Amino acid sequence: MIRDLFQIQNYKLFLFNMTLLGMAVSLTAPFLVIFMTETHGMPTSTYGIFMAFVAVGSFCMNTIIGRKSDTLNFDRKYLILAALVMMVIAFSTFLFIGNVWLLAPAYILFAALGAPAMPQLYASARESINAYRSSLAVMANTVLRSMFSFGFLFGPLIGSVLLGIYGFKGLFSGTVVMFIVVLGLSFLIRPAAGKDGPETTLEVMNYEEPKAPNLMKNMMLLIPFAAFTMLHVGQWMYLLNMPLYVTNYLGEPESAVGILASLCAGLEVPFMIFIGYTAGKISTKSLLIAAGFLGSMYFLSIGIFNDFTMMVIGQVPLALFLAVLLGLGISYFQDLLPQFPGYASTLFANAMIIGQLLGNLLGGAAGDMVGVENSFFISGAFLCVAFILFFFTKTEIRKGEV
Repeated sequence: MIRDLFQIQNYKLFLFNMTLLGMAVSLTAPFLVIFMTETHGMPTSTYGIFMAFVAVGSFCMNTIIGRKSDTLNFDRKYLILAALVMMVIAFSTFLFIGNVWLLAPAYILFAALGAPAMPQLYASARESINAYRSSLAVMANTVLRSMFSFGFLFGPLIGSVLLGIYGFKGLFSGTVVMFIVVLGLSFLIRPAAGKDGPETTLEVMNYEEPKAPNLMKNMMLLIPFAAFTMLHVGQWMYLLNMPLYVTNYLGEPESAVGILASLCAGLEVPFMIFIGYTAGKISTKSLLIAAGFLGSMYFLSIGIFNDFTMMVIGQVPLALFLAVLLGLGISYFQDLLPQFPGYASTLFANAMIIGQLLGNLLGGAAGDMVGVENSFFISGAFLCVAFILFFFTKTEIRKGEV
C-alpha cells in the first residue's frame, strides 16, 4: 500500500511540505510566550488575549476561504502560495517591528491570513488522491499528518539550538527560512488530473454550482464538528495544566514534563501509520469512538492515581487517542463532504482552533477554581461527551442532504 501512495501525483512533495510545515510551526511554539512576556514585557494574561485574537482571526479566514475554495476557477495551489507568503510576513514581523503595540496586531493580521495554508494543502492532496484512487484516502491522509507530527519532533530541538546560539533573531529567521522553503516547493504542485468543470458545452447552461453546506443549519455536520471541538478542548486543557501538575503538585523536575511530551510524540507517529493501515478494515467513526473512550479514561486516571509512573504508562492510550484524532480527523470530514474537500479540511482546522482557544481559557479557569489535580476530570468529561456524540454522526452527507 505504501508503494501505491508514492504513485499519487505530488504526494512526495506533500510529504516533504508537511514535514517542513510541522518543523516551521514548532520551531517557535514553545518560545513565543517567553519572547512576548520577557522581551516585550507583555503580561501573561495579555498574551492569552493576544493568542485568542490569533485563533479567532484564523477561524474567520479559514471559514471564508474554505467555503469559497471548492468553487474557484483557478488552481488551489495559488491559495496555498498566498497563505504561505502571509506566514513569511507574519514571522518576519518579529524581526523588524520592535514596538509591541504594532507587532501584536501585525502578527494577528498576517497569521490569520496565512491560516488557510494547512487546510488548503490537505485539500489539494485529497484532490490528487481522489484522481489516483480514492480508496487510499484514509491511509494517505494519515501518513501526511504523521509527517507533520514527525516535523514536530525536531522543530523544538532545532529552535532551542538556534535560540541558544543566535538568540530570538536566529529563531525567527530560521522559521522564516523554513516557510520560504515550503513556499518555493509549493510552486511545483501540479493540478490534480481529471479536475474539470462541466463536461460539455451543452450542459453549461444547466450546470448548477455546488454550494457548501451551512455548519449551523445542518445537524449532520454540526454534531461531528462539536464532537471534534470537545476532543480538542479536553486535549488543550490537559496540555495547559499537565506541566504545572507534574512539577508543582507531584513535585517532579521539569525534565519529567519533557519525558512525557517526547514519549507521547515518539509513539504518535508509528501509531498514526498503523491506524492508517487498519482504517480500511475498521470505519473511521468506530476508531473515533474508541479514541474518545481511551482519551477520557487516561485523563480521568490522572486525577484518580496522582502518580507520575501511571502518567508515563498512560502515554500509550494518549498517543493512540492523538493518532486517531489528528491522523483520521481530516479524512473523516473529507469523507463526510466528498464534494467539498476544501471546506471539509477547513472544518477540521477550525474545530482544532476553537478547541485550542476554549481549552486554554477553560484550562486556566479550571486550574484556578478546582486545582490542576482536579482539572483533568473536566478534560475527561469533555471527551466523554464527544464519545457519546460520535454515536449520532454519519459517515457521509449525500447531495440531497446538504
